[in-house]
Amino acid sequence: MVILRISEVAIQFHSDFYCIHKISQETNCDKLVFNNIYECPFIYIDELTSNKLEPLIDQFKDEFSESSDGEYRLLVPTLIIFLVTIARKKAEEKTTEIIYTETNTPFILRKLKNAIEENYKEKHSAGDYATLLNISPNALAKIVKSHFNKTLTNLINERIIIEAKRELYLTSKSIKEISWELGYSDEHYFSRFFKANTDISPQMYRDTVGFGKAELN
Repeated sequence: MVILRISEVAIQFHSDFYCIHKISQETNCDKLVFNNIYECPFIYIDELTSNKLEPLIDQFKDEFSESSDGEYRLLVPTLIIFLVTIARKKAEEKTTEIIYTETNTPFILRKLKNAIEENYKEKHSAGDYATLLNISPNALAKIVKSHFNKTLTNLINERIIIEAKRELYLTSKSIKEISWELGYSDEHYFSRFFKANTDISPQMYRDTVGFGKAELN
């Protein structure tokens, strides 16, 4: 679930509805706005950006109040403009954000995030990453829990699920092929893993949220 808070306004939509897995190239928000699965992203909006966003918020409100067919046809194009505006603002602050993040995140966790990004397709257990970072599993687990309020297994699984959803939505690869690429030789085990983390099977996800037709269009 994605929640954008602007002043006293909250815009809530599921990440599968738009942006991260759908047509992220239009907004670039998967690389700029929602680019950190480990922490909630924050962007400080200046007055100029706020003045650009407020009319869009009013348009959201108008569409919800005026639509009688429940289709809300203007929501997606308005959301595109909204997210592009935020992404551009985030791009301006990227250097500052990197400095802030680097000074406020423990060094071992910065190494952990890099390790997950590089190895999540091959290494799935918390013990694997403790070994990579040369730290005891218990010590690493405590640091992760205190900083992210999640288990290390949660972090690893979230990264795998993000990639699985992307592949299910944006490609026509078979579920067996996707599971193999993500390091699961047993397609049925992967399906159970996916469902345990999303409450929906990979095939149902593809049929209802994603369509897996991007390569065919």
